[in-house]
Amino acid sequence: MNGEGTSLLDAGFAAARWGWYVALFLVLGAGTYAPSLFGARTALDAAEPDLARRISTGAARTGFYAALALVGLTFLRLRLQLQTFLEPGEPLTRELVTAVMGTTWGTGWLGQAALSLLAIPAFAWARRGGRGGWTLAHAAGGGLGLVAGATGHAVTQVGGRYGFLLDAAHVWAGGLWLGGLALLLGSALPATRALQGDAKRQVIRALVADYSRRALLVAPAAVLLGGWLAVSYLGWRWPLELTQSSYGRLLGLKLLALVGVGLLGAWNWRVVQPGLARGDNEHRLLRSGATELLFGALLLAATAALVATALPGEEM
Repeated sequence: MNGEGTSLLDAGFAAARWGWYVALFLVLGAGTYAPSLFGARTALDAAEPDLARRISTGAARTGFYAALALVGLTFLRLRLQLQTFLEPGEPLTRELVTAVMGTTWGTGWLGQAALSLLAIPAFAWARRGGRGGWTLAHAAGGGLGLVAGATGHAVTQVGGRYGFLLDAAHVWAGGLWLGGLALLLGSALPATRALQGDAKRQVIRALVADYSRRALLVAPAAVLLGGWLAVSYLGWRWPLELTQSSYGRLLGLKLLALVGVGLLGAWNWRVVQPGLARGDNEHRLLRSGATELLFGALLLAATAALVATALPGEEM
């Protein structure tokens, strides 16, 4: 395959993986607004039952469309993966598909496809208020986080005995962190527009405080698990690889994006959130939160590239 064709294929593959991670994080974030969990954390189901219902329904709607995107992107990624084994103009054969699907990675593709398909009716049911739908949505989201690393380095020998589980925990924590923020800004806060005055300020403070408490747990977990994975893949000298290999340079970009997300998260927690009590920080919260999500999108882009980048010493 010529260099230009390879570059275009690689770029398309990376974009598809990035979209898949974004959709997965939205599925995980949507699950945090299930009525049973959301009501227990905020008590809004008692104080503002209609609003609480709208927020949960909006989250289920986001999860539904994210699950649809996951299905399409899973099959697109598989098609692009198969294309890497073909020369220009060479047709795709059943034998090739069978051979690829018979590998460990093929099992991962099947798991990702099956769980993505399960998430669609689960969130559709949840949109109609079905508790069973939320249960299925949580199962699908948790399963997707578990198999997210099944087509990457986590299932290779370098991942070690616990690489697969470490990667899954890293994805779960990251999804609850950034996916939860996306749902807060894109679904929960917009649902408060009909409220006015003190009632609106109190609800916004409750929603932000609810997310902040979760983020203070899952954000450090995501960072620590990511560091553990770096040590598993590269050894304790991994900081030296940040400038000496393609994988290391991409890891460095991911770390820079992570620093950006972390600093903005700390700013929101220590500066913006306390200002909500005065009612003058809502727009600042939306701006800084959107910027935090932008850094999060860059972080996921680096992750999408890392998944398919050879580790140091394995380059061809």
